[in-house]
Amino acid sequence: MACVKAVLDRDRRLNVQLIAEDVGLPKTDVHRNITEDLHMRKMCAKLVPKNLSDVWEFLVQNNITTLPHPPYSPDLDPCDFFIIPKLKTDLKGHKFGTVENVQAAATRALNNISSEDFLHCYEKWQKRWNRCIRSQGAYFEGNKL
Repeated sequence: MACVKAVLDRDRRLNVQLIAEDVGLPKTDVHRNITEDLHMRKMCAKLVPKNLSDVWEFLVQNNITTLPHPPYSPDLDPCDFFIIPKLKTDLKGHKFGTVENVQAAATRALNNISSEDFLHCYEKWQKRWNRCIRSQGAYFEGNKL
């Protein structure tokens, strides 16, 4: 089943059917190989390892500090509450025509974010942490807390 791993190494966005067609195996065999042998599952349109212990082991071996955090929380992700909305505002309503034009426009928008904007973002981030701590990780909406 090394052929399945080779295909996944090349492009993790492929689904089981496309991989099966590529390697000439039944979908059931490919699915079993992905889930049982390679210990992978579909996440956000990519196949990723189920067990990230290798990553944690690397971090520990290299004395990299890790912090426990709740599973995904958009309240604590600056990209979700700051960068992406800013990019959406700057890019909305424009037709770019090519990927290169989108990349150039996004790069310009990111470069135009001032130091003061980032400082304000981190201040808001700290307030969000404190709300998350006060709620003990429970869901909260807006400024309630």
